[in-house]
Amino acid sequence: MNEAGHRAALEQVRRARAKLDPVEDIRAYAELTHGMVIHAVAAGALRRHGIDLDQHRGVTRWLDQQGYSAVAEAFGEIESIRTGRWYGRQGNGTTAHDLDELLAQVEAWSLA
Repeated sequence: MNEAGHRAALEQVRRARAKLDPVEDIRAYAELTHGMVIHAVAAGALRRHGIDLDQHRGVTRWLDQQGYSAVAEAFGEIESIRTGRWYGRQGNGTTAHDLDELLAQVEAWSLA
């Protein structure tokens, strides 16, 4: 997939996620945010390095190795939230907002 394809997929998933209740549907919200961040990183990697990283394995390490530690940290935090939301719904009041902020950080890098 090329950069435009990843950006289109990102927007498609964004539209689907917008239909969710961020608290009641936090598991799905976290899953879709994770999908969005994968596409954002893939688009950014293509733009910056000509490399398609369209899977999540090794992305955090790759970002760190390229000097994008803040992006790696945001990506890792989204993965952590995603995993944690499968096992309970405690503290979900700000989780969607936190996911949105982390995703915004990655998207800003992706478009720079």
